[in-house]
Amino acid sequence: AGGVVVPPTRLYGRDGDVAALASLIRAGTCRLVTLTGPGGVGKTRLAAALSEELAAEYPDGIIQVGLASVVDPSGVVDAIGRALGLASNGPDALDVVAAQLCSLRSLLVLDNFEHLLSAAGDVAGLVSMCPKVTVLVSSRSPLRVRGEVEYAVGPLALPVREVTTARDLAVSPSGALLLDRARAVAPAMELTPDNVRALGTLCQRLAGIPLAIELATARLRVLSPQDLLDRLDDVTSVPGVRDLPQRQQTMRATLDWSYGLLSPDQQALFTVLGVFRGGATLEAVEEVAAGSADIPTAQTLELLELLVEHSMVTVRPGDDGRYRYTMLEPVAQYARSRLVGELAVRAVRAHAKVYLALAEKAAIGYAHWDQVQWLARIQAEEPNILAAIDRTLDGADPETAGRIIWAMWLYWWLRGQLTIGRRRAEQCLNCSLPPALEGRVHLAAATMSYAAGDVAASSDHWAEAFRLGAERRDAELACKGRAGMGLAALAAHRLDIAAEHFRESLPLSVEAGAEGVWLRSLSHVWLGTVLLLRGDPPGAVAEIEQGLQLARQRGDRLSTYVALYNLSQAAIANGDHALARTHLEEGIALSDQTEDLANLAYFLETLAVVEAAADAPHRVAVLLGAARFLRETVGADVYAYYLPDESLQAAAEEAARTALGKDAYDDAVDAGRALQPSDAVRFALGADLALSQNAGCDDRGG
Repeated sequence: AGGVVVPPTRLYGRDGDVAALASLIRAGTCRLVTLTGPGGVGKTRLAAALSEELAAEYPDGIIQVGLASVVDPSGVVDAIGRALGLASNGPDALDVVAAQLCSLRSLLVLDNFEHLLSAAGDVAGLVSMCPKVTVLVSSRSPLRVRGEVEYAVGPLALPVREVTTARDLAVSPSGALLLDRARAVAPAMELTPDNVRALGTLCQRLAGIPLAIELATARLRVLSPQDLLDRLDDVTSVPGVRDLPQRQQTMRATLDWSYGLLSPDQQALFTVLGVFRGGATLEAVEEVAAGSADIPTAQTLELLELLVEHSMVTVRPGDDGRYRYTMLEPVAQYARSRLVGELAVRAVRAHAKVYLALAEKAAIGYAHWDQVQWLARIQAEEPNILAAIDRTLDGADPETAGRIIWAMWLYWWLRGQLTIGRRRAEQCLNCSLPPALEGRVHLAAATMSYAAGDVAASSDHWAEAFRLGAERRDAELACKGRAGMGLAALAAHRLDIAAEHFRESLPLSVEAGAEGVWLRSLSHVWLGTVLLLRGDPPGAVAEIEQGLQLARQRGDRLSTYVALYNLSQAAIANGDHALARTHLEEGIALSDQTEDLANLAYFLETLAVVEAAADAPHRVAVLLGAARFLRETVGADVYAYYLPDESLQAAAEEAARTALGKDAYDDAVDAGRALQPSDAVRFALGADLALSQNAGCDDRGG
């Protein structure tokens, strides 16, 4: 999900709607308004215009959330959180997002909600918990929750029946839009009486639906208005589905007509594009088109260019810098409606093959120098990957689903998407899987459970993974299951048992070869943690540095900062706060690169302990405030095997409160909580930031 993207074209015929909606919202009698209407009627554009009209009345801003690419209703709150700059929030996502929103006077715009209606209760919950927030939803169906006001968005007003001049067209919103788009695509077209009459009739046939007008007028590049009208007649003369409103039948007819004007190869590619979620790269389109519709790779780009020209497909740069081919949601839904039969079976299979390969390639990259680039790539493709998992689970291909889940677990860990990963892993485990894959899905379920704080469930999953690995003499599976059992014991402070598991995992990790190197580095670190908790800092450092060396050799940021965190704890135990600061600052920078907010929270808290030793109470307070915000954002501890001396943080907090005074301390904590993660990193690394006015002075005077 992302911000709502609105084409930079003029809005016609909605002044009355904007005025009525603005008056409704300004009256203060409702804070949940749903714009309903058929696909393509202009709900998104109307929401954008209303947002612009009301912007000055919401000092904390307009928060736009596009939901078209969100696959799962459980992802709605996460999408809102990301729009707020939060990470995915785990099982307490609703409370975390509400905590961020409750003090804001904002307009929250949720676009394309119709496929996520089971999340309506979450929206109602936010309205209830956030009294200053107004929610504006666009959806084909109302949410049907208490307090909702439904506003039906109708088609644009039509021109008079007998159009004889361009002015007759232009005085109506639908006619003005049609003329505007016609001039844009065919500037040399003469507005003769015959052309004007044909355009007027065309406007009537298109029922004033903006998207239908946009699609139809795109063909004026190559057809005269009369030819366009003649071809439109072929499909609009056939009734649509009888239980749909007439304007939706017309929209379907328009899309049927646009589809009918495509060549067979263009039709095949357009239909196949319906299998994607959130768009796709050229390479993905090429592979799926070849695997499902037998379209030669050399032709795909040319066909895509023609679909873009016909306004059936759009192209835009993605967040990872790669160009993505997408469709407006009504068009995408139409493509999906045509994707049936054997073509659908082949397209789903080819789509899953593409995203399985991508996920498995990324899983290798996560442990090396290009870790950050792979995380960004998978974030862009996450809607497609989740769709591939869900379809293969529903389509009796649990092996493909299991392989994708195993490849995705570390991404979900780093991004805090614990519920999404755990639910799919546990669903997959209800299917029949080969033992080796079953064990790996148990590992994925274990890590998601552990990160979410369910240590008991994680222990069971890890034990089962170890059993399957030992039975099959699968060293990778056995070593990861054994080390996981150690993590569960460590979280329960059963140090002797944890140490035994970690030691036993080391020879297994060596036996596993390249697949065990990542685990070997972490097992050394975790064994060092046990030694540190036993009061043996020198022994701990020796173990942890072995793990750190292995991590640095591979460019593995995650294993590196896990080692650095534990080295910082050892340095603090030895009274070497300067060394602890060095370790912490490196780890903070690495956490920022991977966007691992859960890890960053731990580092900021430990840096606050170091700042307390340096007599910097203001920095202590700001860092602790920033860490609290991050913890609330993630909604889970995640790194339950980080076991710092909590008394040191409590002492740092108390000393800072005493030095600053309660009010100044609270102001500094609030200033830290207000920092975005990137700014918290900059502050931690020594940057001068303009904190909130009530935050007090810094520790350097002034």
